[in-house]
Amino acid sequence: MVDKLLQGNDLAYMRSEAEKAMPDLVDIQRKTLTSDKQGGFTEAWANSYQQVAARIAGKGGGESNEAGRQDLQQDFMLTLAHDQSITQTDRVVHTSGTYEVQSVDAGKSWSATIRCQMRRL
Repeated sequence: MVDKLLQGNDLAYMRSEAEKAMPDLVDIQRKTLTSDKQGGFTEAWANSYQQVAARIAGKGGGESNEAGRQDLQQDFMLTLAHDQSITQTDRVVHTSGTYEVQSVDAGKSWSATIRCQMRRL
C-alpha cells in the first residue's frame, strides 16, 4: 500500500486555516474595453469581486531610470484563498492603494492558497 502524504480532510483543513490568516480585505477589478466607434477603445475597470479576504505583504523593490527620471518601485505579494479567481491582467484595490497584478502562481497540486506578485500603481 502506498502511503499518502495527506489523509482524508487534511487539505481542506489546511485551506481553512490559511484563510483565517488573511487579515486584509481587497476588491479585485477586471478591465473592460468599449469601442469608441473610431477604431479605438475606452478602458474601464469594474469590481469583479468585493471584500475578498487576503494578505498583502511588501517584498522589496528596486530602482529604475526611465526617460531621465529615477523611480523607486516596491513589489508586493498577495495571498488569496485557493479557489479565488484572479488573473495577471487584474487590479487589486486595498485601503493602502491600487495594485497591478504582475503574475499569478496557481495551478499546483495540493494548493492551499494562490499567490500573486503585484506592483503598486
